[in-house]
This record gives sequence, structure tokens and C-alpha cells, in this order.
Amino acid sequence: MNFNLSDLRGFTTNVANYQPLGVMCPWQSGDGIRNDYCLNNQHQSDICCQDPCKLESQWNPANNELNYVQNTYKAFVALANYAPHFIIDTGRNGQANMRLDCANWCNIRNAGVGLTPTYHTADTTIIDAYHWLKTPGESDGCTQTLPDGSQCKRFDSMCASYDSVGSQSGEPRAPEAGSWFDY
Repeated sequence: MNFNLSDLRGFTTNVANYQPLGVMCPWQSGDGIRNDYCLNNQHQSDICCQDPCKLESQWNPANNELNYVQNTYKAFVALANYAPHFIIDTGRNGQANMRLDCANWCNIRNAGVGLTPTYHTADTTIIDAYHWLKTPGESDGCTQTLPDGSQCKRFDSMCASYDSVGSQSGEPRAPEAGSWFDY
């Protein structure tokens, strides 16, 4: 079976993740592939350069989901002469800066549902829609002790991170991944 990029409409990003949409930055690139607009401490007062995960310090211009999509789009155009379209999962990215460590991903405390599904996007030429692909309210994974008091056989230590609901005394314990967990 032969595969051509022309057979592919595009990609879905931020699936089951907490990266905020943010604001798309103007395109400023020395190599045509990476947006340098916020890098090297440039334009730090611009709202599009807000960087809660400190990615710019790693020369990563994807400080928010819109900048990630823009950068991915430009790289595909420059390197593969292919112009993909995107759908961004907004089911969990309604609150920015809720994590102490952006590496934490399991049942993040104070997270919130993002924009409701819509085709009205920041850049309709490359972003087809915002959609809730990961169901809001679904558990990412269980705490070591399940709500019924038994031990979780599929426990992942990331579900015990400081940012995870259930990691602090007095918080509800999290059920298995995929189960309803509205906290």
C-alpha cells in the first residue's frame, strides 16, 4: 500500500491534554520552519508569548496550542510541500497555569473544560475546528487506592503527582482511566 501526504487531511492535537489555546503569534522565522517571535526573550510582553511551561527556554516555540499548530503547519509546508489542517482538542484546556509542573498529566486539579466544539477558530485556513475529543470528566487514571478502598492494579505514579486530584489528604480518590470523575 502506497501512502501519499495528499491522502491525509491533517492532524488532531492536544488530545486529552491541558495545553491552553493561547494566542497565535505573528510569524517571524529565520529558517521558515520555526517561529522565532518569542524566542531569545523577544516580545515577552506580547500575550502570545506567555509561556507557563517554560518551553521557550528550550528553543521550543510551542508555548501554547495555537503556536504549536502554526509551527507544525509551517514546518510541513516548508519541508514536505504539504498544507495540513488541524482539529484541536479543547476538552480539558480551559484553565491556564493550573499545574506546578507541566509534565504532570493525570487528573489535574483545577483544570477546566475549554471552548465548546466549534468551527470558529483562530485561523480557519489551517484549524478546522475545536472539539472535545477526550470526554470532559473522564478519569486519566486511578489513584493507588480506588474510591471503593481496593488497590488499583493499573496505578501510574503520575496519578500521584502534586497536581493530581487525589494526591492530597481529604481529596476524593480517582477511579480507573475512562471512568467518570468530575472533580
